[in-house]
Amino acid sequence: MITDVLIRNFKCFKSLTVPELGRITLISGRNNVGKTALLEALFLFLDHRNPGMALTQYGRRGVETISGTLEAIWNPMFCDPDKEILISLAINGSHKQTKFKFNREFLPPSPTTVQPEERQIPTDEEHTTLAVDIEFSGKSSEKYILHNFLDPNNNRLTIVSKKSPSKISLPQASFLASKKHNPTNEIAKQFSNLAQQDRENEAVDFCKIIEDRLKKLKVITEGPNSSVHGKLRGEPSTRIINFMGEGMEKLLSLIVAIAHSPNRIILLDEIENGLHYSILPKIWEALGKALRKYDCQLITTTHSYECLQAAYEGLSEMPDDFRYIRLNRKGEDVSAKLSNYEMIGTAIKTKLEVR
Repeated sequence: MITDVLIRNFKCFKSLTVPELGRITLISGRNNVGKTALLEALFLFLDHRNPGMALTQYGRRGVETISGTLEAIWNPMFCDPDKEILISLAINGSHKQTKFKFNREFLPPSPTTVQPEERQIPTDEEHTTLAVDIEFSGKSSEKYILHNFLDPNNNRLTIVSKKSPSKISLPQASFLASKKHNPTNEIAKQFSNLAQQDRENEAVDFCKIIEDRLKKLKVITEGPNSSVHGKLRGEPSTRIINFMGEGMEKLLSLIVAIAHSPNRIILLDEIENGLHYSILPKIWEALGKALRKYDCQLITTTHSYECLQAAYEGLSEMPDDFRYIRLNRKGEDVSAKLSNYEMIGTAIKTKLEVR
């Protein structure tokens, strides 16, 4: 699990320290204070070997295409492009960090034996010797530098490295965006893994929190595409889960991400979206049990006071697993205020505003 976080020069964060994250961490704060950016920084650290890490992040924000140079692609990541980004995490008691900085003297290897990003980047400009260097360091033997650059041979983001990072193990992570639907093929693949282990009822029981008529879930493949369908009591045929409402899709995405592989870190933006406030306590209770069962960690954001109240109610049997982080902005600086389960209970009982 991630327990402590230090972020410098990433997006809106000049310097942000977040201490003592728990198995379940709920992040709140006003608009444009950096709640989603905090999740993105964590995922950037865990996804830093992916050549298209920047484009993947923008895609979750609804920006599907960025044209231009590598500098134009990466600039939105930096608070100040002339300084390096630092993301330092304590993971299972071990401190690891990544640094991201522009390298204006980079020379691409020739011939290029690289790991390319799938999407082609449209550009009319000449390519220059430019890369984003990604320096990872952990224990004494855990250190390498990756070079992320726009390959002039195919206009694709590419990563090269002098030293293979394959021996370095990082937790697997899932990012569930607030407004972007998860690919049906991905959800179907993860659900299929549960079904092969005869564990599909775990997902069914979880989704019944929203729809108690749900009898079963199954994967249906049509051509190259697969999707999870649900069978409701009293209906003659199945329905694709996406047509059962945003809440059903969200719960299924959550439970398959948690149960798909133990020790996973789940980053979820705006957990309350698509969910009625009346069922939130049951969802928090079921989430807490699933996260503990599979030794996973959930870091999520909210704007809702009702969501915070529901977390306090639903997690009453596992108070030590819960942390609440409120981000505050003063001028250009963002800080994090930590509260535990007991402190949140006091705030709710005294009707103290803590969002």
